[in-house]
Amino acid sequence: MELADLDVLIVDDHEAMRALLTRLFTKVGVTNLRAAASAADALTALRTRPATVIIADKNMPGMDGLAFLSAVRGDGALGAPKIIMLSGDASAAHAAAAHAAGADVVLVKPVPPSALLAAINELFAV
Repeated sequence: MELADLDVLIVDDHEAMRALLTRLFTKVGVTNLRAAASAADALTALRTRPATVIIADKNMPGMDGLAFLSAVRGDGALGAPKIIMLSGDASAAHAAAAHAAGADVVLVKPVPPSALLAAINELFAV
């Protein structure tokens, strides 16, 4: 699979982070790209069109990232996307909780673009 073939959903309550990630993915050729400001909006987007990869923040108002991951993994109608969780929490306990909730990869903010792209390359062998 090529990067251009990915359908990416960015889920983050901070507009600046959504914009930064959107620019990164656009720069590397991803054209199927959506962003949601909340977990609820992301679930609605996934019900319209499943994603191949989700980049989700941990700390969001309302439904947090861990609950969002559990909701995605618990609903077979949403497909089986790869999920990368971004968080400022570098603790082993957080990483374990994120993996238990369904994260394939957990990256600690600030995440260098090269680390995010390397994680995607590993997940999809692109």
